[in-house]
Order: sequence, then C-alpha cells, then structure tokens
Amino acid sequence: MSARRYKKQKISNSESDVKAPTVPRTCYIAKLPLELLAEILLCTKSPADILALTRCSKFFCRTLLHEANQYIWRYARQNCLRGGLPEPCPRFTESSFAAFVFDAGPCEICDKQVNFYSSFGLRVRLCANKTPHLSYNVGVLFFSFFAYSIRLQFNTGPNTGAVYLYSDWSRALQEYLDVSQKPDTLEGYIDASLSNHLYQLLTDILSLSALLKKECPDKDMCVALHAWRKEYVEAQNVMKDVNTKFSRELAAREGLTFWDMMNTPTYSFLMKHKNASLEEIQDLDYKTREAAIAAELVKVVESRSRRAHEAGYATCRRAVEKHYSRLRALKRETPLPSLSSFRELPTIRQIQQSVGQSVKEIDTNLQSQPIQTLVHSELAKFHLEAKNNLAAILGFTDWKTPSSKKLHPSDRLTARFQCRTCRRIEAKYKDFGSLDYDGVIMHSCSVTLDKSVPQRPFKAARFEKDTKAITAVSSLLEACDISGDEKGSHELLSAIGPRVLCLSCDAQIILEPLDVIGHSHRHESMSLAILPQDEASKIIGDHPLSHGLAVRLTSKGKISLEMRKLKVYLCRHCMQVKPKIMSISTTGMAAEALAGNTPSTSTSAAITKTSISVNTDDSAPTTDITSKAVADTAIRKVHSPAAKPSRKPTTYIFDGLRSHLKEL
Repeated sequence: MSARRYKKQKISNSESDVKAPTVPRTCYIAKLPLELLAEILLCTKSPADILALTRCSKFFCRTLLHEANQYIWRYARQNCLRGGLPEPCPRFTESSFAAFVFDAGPCEICDKQVNFYSSFGLRVRLCANKTPHLSYNVGVLFFSFFAYSIRLQFNTGPNTGAVYLYSDWSRALQEYLDVSQKPDTLEGYIDASLSNHLYQLLTDILSLSALLKKECPDKDMCVALHAWRKEYVEAQNVMKDVNTKFSRELAAREGLTFWDMMNTPTYSFLMKHKNASLEEIQDLDYKTREAAIAAELVKVVESRSRRAHEAGYATCRRAVEKHYSRLRALKRETPLPSLSSFRELPTIRQIQQSVGQSVKEIDTNLQSQPIQTLVHSELAKFHLEAKNNLAAILGFTDWKTPSSKKLHPSDRLTARFQCRTCRRIEAKYKDFGSLDYDGVIMHSCSVTLDKSVPQRPFKAARFEKDTKAITAVSSLLEACDISGDEKGSHELLSAIGPRVLCLSCDAQIILEPLDVIGHSHRHESMSLAILPQDEASKIIGDHPLSHGLAVRLTSKGKISLEMRKLKVYLCRHCMQVKPKIMSISTTGMAAEALAGNTPSTSTSAAITKTSISVNTDDSAPTTDITSKAVADTAIRKVHSPAAKPSRKPTTYIFDGLRSHLKEL
C-alpha cells in the first residue's frame, strides 16, 4: 500500500497574509522565588485560592503539589475563614481535600452549579430550594430494590436517617415495575430478593448507628465540614447584605443606576470576591476601579438604548406590515408592490423610523388622509419608474405617447418576464410559466429550494423577458387582427374562446388564447392555428376545457387527495390524435402553405391565419366571403375529422395520468 500523499501548505508572500508572531504574555508571579511565592500564598484566607493557582499551569501544579510545599496548604486550611477547616481523613491529601471541599458541581436534580456539597458523606449537591428524597416505610415487595439503592453513609443534614439518591431510586423502581408485569417472574424475583437482601436490609435499618460507626470512618470529618459550611454560608449571606447596602449608597452618591453598576464585569467581580472572602467593600476599592466601571457603564447604557431603538423599530415595522395587509385586503391601491418595496417608499420609511410611538398611534397616522395621499402619489411614481425600466428590457427605451388609448409596453399582453435570481413562479402564475407586470412587482426571492435569500425591494435588473411567450402571444394577436398596444386587447383576445390549435403537438390540443403563454414553453418552435368554433368543438368533444383543475388536484387537502384517487381522468393526447393531413388542391391559393412548414416563416411561433373577425358579443366567428375558400381549405388541411378510436379510451387516476404523460 502506497504511503498517503499530503498536500503542501501554500505559503503566501504577500505582506497582508503574513501574521505577526504571537508573543506569549509574561507571567511575573512565576518568576518569583519559591520563598516569596510561599509568603504570598500564606496570606490567603482559603485553600481555594491556592487550588486556583495550582490549576493555572503545569509549573504551578508541579511546584505546589510537591511534598516539600504541603505546609502551604496546611497553613491555609488551618487559618481558613470561620475558624479553619477540620483535619482531613488519612485518605485525603491537603490538595485533594481542598478540591473536595471547594469544588463546585451540578445539582443532583436540576444540574445547576452548586458551590458546596449538600451532604459531604453522600457527596451529593443540591440547590438551596431542593430537598433530598428521604427514605420512608414501604412494603416487603420493595425490600429488593431498597437493598439495591441504599447508601449507608451518614447524612450531615438536619435529618439523620438514610438518604437515597433519586437516580438510584428511579432505576430500582423501574426494575421492579418491569418484573411486576409478569406474575410468574415476579414471584421468583420476590423470593430471591427476600433471601438475598432482607436480612442485610433489616440489619441496616435496625442498627444504623452501629453500622455508621463501623463503615463510615469519615463521619466526624463530614459532621465538622457540615458545621463549617453552615457557619460560612450564614456569614457569607450577612456580608452579602452589607456589601449590597454599601453598593446602593455608592450608586446613589455617584448618580448611577444600582443594577447597571452591579452588571458591570469589574464591579460584579469585586462584589463576588469580597462576599467569598467575607470582606466589606471600601471606598478605596471603588476609586481604584472607577475608570473601568465608568467605561463599562457607558457600554451598558448604549446597549440598552440600542435595544430600545430596535424594539421600537420592530414595532413600527409590524404596524406598517399590518397597514400593507389592510391595503391588499381592501384593494385600495392596485396593484401593490411587494412588502419589501412598499417599505422603501419615502413616507413609509420615515414612519418606520419614528421610534417611540405605539402601534395604535402609528396605525392612526397611516390611515389619516394626508398620509394616504402621500402614499398614493409615491406609489404612482414607483409604478411609472418600474414600468419604464421593464419597458427598456422589452426594447422600448424612453417610450412615450400622447394617446390615452395606447397601453404602456409593460401592461401589454406581450410583456412577460422571468426572474434571473431564483426562476421561481408564484402559484398564481404557475400555468403561465412567466410573470406579467403585477407579478413582477409582487415577486419576492425570499424562498428558494436550495437556499434562503433575504427579501429585497423591486429591481428591474433582476428580470429578463420571456422570449418564447412573447413571440407566441405576438403571433397570436397578429392572427386574430388584434392590436396589442390598444386598451381592451386583453378582453378581445379572451373572447376568442378555446379555438387555438397547437400544430407543434403530436395530438390536436385545443387551447384558450391565454393558455398559449404557458404552452409555448413546451416547444422550441411553436406553430398555432385559429379554428372556427364548430371545428374546435368537434375536437374537444364531450370533454370541455376545465381551467385550474390540475392546480386543484395537486393542492394539499383531504378533498384533493380523494379526487386524485378517482379513476375518471382521460388523456387528451390519446383521445385527440392528429390525423394525416388531407391534400386538397384549390386554385388561387398561392399562400396556403401551413405556417411553420415553409422556409419563409419569419417567427418561431407561426400562425395559420384564417381571416377571422372577432365579435365580442358572439363567440361564433364570421368569415369573409372572398376568403372563405382559402380559410376552409386551410382548416381542412389542419384538421380533418379524426377516425373514431378502435377501443374505449383508457381512464387513469390522477397520479397514473401524470406518469402516463411522462412516457409520451
């Protein structure tokens, strides 16, 4: 096996990448002679200080744990606060005894840090508001797990009875409950428990005093430690009250806030140190630290001011969002831009920054008539700039017109856009595959499939035109003799009805005029034809177009799920099979070739124009007499009556139909 090759580290020669060498901080106390270090440590009032220094580095650990330096620990223990600590038992060294007494640990119940053992005999830590689970009388069935969980060590608390750890008790109780589910096993478990543990347990309960003297040689030490801890905690509480009173007077004298001063790192450390050492805080202690405390107080005040400002700013933003939702519900300003763009309006931005007002006051201001007038004018300006920028993307730079009947390029049917950033289409425009002007200004890239993008206000540069949809709609308007820049073109095109035949599909697929926008994305080059109403009805047959059916079936909900399971769906690609084109010769038809099949086609979406005049009052088309022969021949070439299917069409459930369409 070849040795693993490691990449060489790349070394940069640029001066910016070269880091200055780290110089270790000098520890001056480590440079002191041992005699001076010992004199300093002998002045401490607790072995806890020596223990903390020992754990600072390997040098202090080797030095202070050396056998020749044990007198330092001994002297600190004997002269500790509140009369000194008792003598440790032989199994303790001076350093391990200091760790045993002063090390903190988690509470047995809530895992909160506790400074001292609540019971030095049990080595259990409990918070001040927690009480140990004491033993109590139980039946014979519980003798087995009593013997399992009993801890026969002296309890140094107010109760001198045996104490059981909660974890041991729970584990033993769970063992009994598991066995009690099986009667046969339970009887044997009880017999074994009684024979093995009953005698020992009764002996432990009846002769607890003698057993403690026999098996707990640490009893005297634990009792003394409990008495010392109790006296020390009481003295510490008294000193804490004294220092708190002094701190309040100091804060009032200096013009400071008491809790702000207490929360500064410098003064809080001083307070904790003095309380632990049972010393009173003096004016000199504050004077030597006044500059550091003042600097930290300034940071506290600034931090509080920033939090208050952020809270007020969040309140204003919520009020603006509420007003935005109200405008959308009442449809007073249509169309509305996205919320992020709405926040960028000058008036709304100024209201959002008016920190200090309540939600009710901000809401009242937003609904006032002057504010509504300003917002309306700013929205009009926003729409004008947005339309001009989008028109430039469509190729209409600096578009202007004096006519009031002309549509802005961004409001026309040929204005279709897609987002460059996320390519996401909102559910409202899912069938179209692109966005119109209303969809563009409401579009938000805040949610994508692979990453989260922060909400940003509208910017026209993030959009591009949908070339396929624009070409298809332009050709469709031309075939229907509808001017796309005239007002009312949308209604005129919708009045055509389901008469658009896609020539690029393998089947005879009939579309609504607006469905061409979404259908155009299925083909690289799309060809269409406009059919008379009767011919289109023959192709559709007894199954008219149902708009929004796929969206309803793919939505979440119990009704949609039940509808998807019904086996009632047919495939139009299988039912509306395109027959062979019938070749009919007619004189005077030089321009009768099908669109999309001749090399002279000028657009990618060619339309077979049948000279149809649109009548919005009647869905049936009226054909010109002079071109009736040409139109009829073109339609007969596009569509001849399809042969009846040889067998009954196959029905699918909705999911099965989707799988079937993927195979086509």
